[in-house]
Amino acid sequence: MSFVSNAVMTGFSTGTALQIITGVLKDAPGYKPEGPNKLYQLGNWLWHIGDWQLAATLTALATIGVWAAARTVKRLEPVALLIARVTVSVTVVLLAADVELVRDIASIPAALPSFTTPDLSAAPHLLRGAVSVALVALAQAAGIAPCMPDPDGTPSDINGDFRSQGYANLAGGLFQALPSGGSLSRTGVAVPDGARTRWAGVVSGFFLALVVLLCGPLAERIPMPVVGGLILVVGGELIRGKRHDILLVLRISWMSAGAMVLTFVAATRLPLQQAVILGAALSLILYCAQAARQAKLVALVRTDDGRRRTAEPVAALPPGEVTVLDHAGSSFFAEPPRIEDQLPAPTGPAARC
Repeated sequence: MSFVSNAVMTGFSTGTALQIITGVLKDAPGYKPEGPNKLYQLGNWLWHIGDWQLAATLTALATIGVWAAARTVKRLEPVALLIARVTVSVTVVLLAADVELVRDIASIPAALPSFTTPDLSAAPHLLRGAVSVALVALAQAAGIAPCMPDPDGTPSDINGDFRSQGYANLAGGLFQALPSGGSLSRTGVAVPDGARTRWAGVVSGFFLALVVLLCGPLAERIPMPVVGGLILVVGGELIRGKRHDILLVLRISWMSAGAMVLTFVAATRLPLQQAVILGAALSLILYCAQAARQAKLVALVRTDDGRRRTAEPVAALPPGEVTVLDHAGSSFFAEPPRIEDQLPAPTGPAARC
């Protein structure tokens, strides 16, 4: 992932955040948008505002409003999401509002998954899907580090993150776990709630197990518009956090901006694994183009003490003199045409041969 440019990662991360938002558009106002891609679905969702369910819409808006109000109080800012979730959920129950609940989608069993021996005979049929899921998980993990740097300023160890994900999936596969990896939405929830280290994931997993074992029926009563409203907040905060990177890429060059926009569009129109591969290819093209533009010829001029210094090459080779030229660049195959244009023109009898 070190070879994927920042512009491409910015487009991919923003597109993934938009996917998070579009994934809960139905839950927030109770209207499921239609369309071939995420951008079209977002437009369809806004266009059919008249089809939104009143109770679900008011519940989602109340969730966002309570969250915003809690964030205005410094001490309540880390638990703003929790306050919004509990307050609005209890209010919906007391008012007996007609909104979709978690239990309308699926039940939460009061038990943890048991140990299961994997069926290795199915491995050849699952290989392609497993590689695709791994690409998406690793790309999201690599995209989280720039969005959420470590509080102490130390650079994140991408290789360590990748190894940890591999160990987690090997162990989770023995207990019927879904594929795990870095998650922009989960990180977007954890950091505003006060998470500072990776132990936040371990602690949240422990409490999630307690909720499943002890409070499964209670968790089933959480309104889906509350979940949708909170995820809309998380996705919006993720996009808001990328605004500085987006503006920086737009100011750097039109090529980087084009790669960012193309990756963003791909992340909203294509499966994420294909968007990752496209982003890697765009990064390679950007590198080739930038390497070719860096090709330059310099002249090596002898100084009085016998050493040589670099200088701009002369426009024409003077007759009877030795001119030493050096190539500054990466010796990329796309550079020869640019170097040929920079070669000094020969003069004198040799020029007429």
